Amino acid sequence: MSPRWAGRVRAYLWRIDEEGDVDSTEPAVVAKRFLEAFSAADFERMRALLAEDVVAYITNAEGGVDKVEGREAYLGRLEAMDLPSARFSVEPTQAPVSVDPDRVLVMVEVHAHREGRSLHNFAAHLLRVTDGRITDWRMVDAKPSESDEFWS
Repeated sequence: MSPRWAGRVRAYLWRIDEEGDVDSTEPAVVAKRFLEAFSAADFERMRALLAEDVVAYITNAEGGVDKVEGREAYLGRLEAMDLPSARFSVEPTQAPVSVDPDRVLVMVEVHAHREGRSLHNFAAHLLRVTDGRITDWRMVDAKPSESDEFWS
């Protein structure tokens, strides 16, 4: 993505829930806020945006899928990544795509560095949002084995 386009996407996402007519429970707004919380390794903000009974389907190292049930189980997986020990950024590659009234597709680019290692990756996240909380999460990682090696 060109730097010019990336800047437009970031500007769109920063503006998306600051406009007076945008519902803060809208899936694109919730996705933006979760992305911000993840990027800040803010587990309390992430917890507030996940439904207690969230179900997540996460790409595993082999390219298959792991089903993770429940907010605390999902956050436990994130905590195991030890986010604070890495320098990383998760940036959208395009504006969120509304799939239907309660689902949004978010494409991201990941750059991360830790202890002399680095990761450059892409992922797609399809989120279902109900009452301002993520209830269903489908994630596809472009480089699952590299991601697993970096974060473990």
